[in-house]
Amino acid sequence: MLARMKHILLQLGAFVSMVALTGCSLQPVSAVTATSVATNMPPAWTTSAVTSSAPTTTPTTAMPLPSPIPTPTLLPTRTPTPDAPTLDERLQIFDEVWRLVHEKYLYADFGGVDWEGLYPEYRARVIRAQSRDEFYAAMIDMVAQLNDNHSRFVPPSAVEAEDATASGQEIHVGIGVIVQPKPDGGFVQQVFPESPAARAGIRPRDRIVAVNGRPYTPSDGDLQGEIGTSVRLTIARPGAKLRDVLLTRQEVRASILPYYRRFPGDIGYISVPTLWVHDMGEQVSGALTDLVASGPLRGLIIDVRSNRGGWGEVLSGVLSHFVRGQVGVFFGRDYVRPLIVNPPAGPDMRNLSAGLVVLIDEETASYAEVLAAVLQAEAGAIVVGARSAGNTETIYAHALRDGSRLWLAQEGFRLRNGLDLEGRGVTPDVLLEIDWTRYSEDDDPQLLEALRLLGGGPK
Repeated sequence: MLARMKHILLQLGAFVSMVALTGCSLQPVSAVTATSVATNMPPAWTTSAVTSSAPTTTPTTAMPLPSPIPTPTLLPTRTPTPDAPTLDERLQIFDEVWRLVHEKYLYADFGGVDWEGLYPEYRARVIRAQSRDEFYAAMIDMVAQLNDNHSRFVPPSAVEAEDATASGQEIHVGIGVIVQPKPDGGFVQQVFPESPAARAGIRPRDRIVAVNGRPYTPSDGDLQGEIGTSVRLTIARPGAKLRDVLLTRQEVRASILPYYRRFPGDIGYISVPTLWVHDMGEQVSGALTDLVASGPLRGLIIDVRSNRGGWGEVLSGVLSHFVRGQVGVFFGRDYVRPLIVNPPAGPDMRNLSAGLVVLIDEETASYAEVLAAVLQAEAGAIVVGARSAGNTETIYAHALRDGSRLWLAQEGFRLRNGLDLEGRGVTPDVLLEIDWTRYSEDDDPQLLEALRLLGGGPK
């Protein structure tokens, strides 16, 4: 059971030992034992969220949410007690979770799952649970039966990690990387500034192929461990020889930043790794400001490959540089609310003479898909890459009395033309189904195609 619990928790924090990474639009919806907030699939690297400190037993009626999406207010996380919940507490949490799914889940048929039939089975498991781990494993398993790649139950300890990640203030002990497991190693997606990995010259697109002389495995994750311990990595870089580096773990601030540069021909490029960090919208605005500081851009490439989504206000903030007004609608079981984009605080990028290109892949999900689809439909962007994940539901975070959290898919999204991306994803205008993670930036076929389309010439 402990091994099962560990496996599930690793899945919840895949990518960076964080929570979205499916991410998220933040609005109050109901009070359960706390205030609920919404997000689009917390990213694979993180599942940070907002929680409330005021427990109550009386839910309020869900109301249609306003638009534009407001800036979220971070609320204190309820600190759970170290002891296992009593039987009464366990049953109260179980009943709340079951009822929330029953009343608020986006799909009235629960996606074909017999939700009523699960009640006696999992209630019995909750009653039999002899430890916190057994109880939380039962709750995790029950919500996982929905099998929508969004909804999930998060135990209290993982909630704290989620909140730290979304705030951008997470400090952990490791070498300072976000790693995506691949069949032949760990693909480095992010390297945190002033970290052991940064000082050793490790860069995004590197691949960790060995750890202390044996092959990298998914259980190695982001190579975290005890402070002061050392780890020897074998690094593969496209076009370069294998090299070994010896790193000593230390406390590292997990700063997730966009990467941007200017290419010849006045073509800008910005890679947005996640929409999950609350200030990512401001960071993107700052990056665009820097790009235009040295002169107007003719064209721009937005790279959301492997971006698993994030918060709704971040989505709106990024979109605001390129579109205005209503660009689609969110819908629940019994309401519809528009997605309305207001003018940005930063540069207006709506009149690029060469145009806009968006790069996507199979790992592009949730609000990152919505971003690509809206830019394709409303801003005339050319989408290049592979069809995206097709997983665009908005999930709401319901904070529970013990400090745990239910993420529940409660909304879908449709473009103005009525297209629902759920289960279908974004269709590229230029289909290039290659594994871009095996190429250097200079040789990346999808990036090269984007430059060609914008007339940027050779790099």
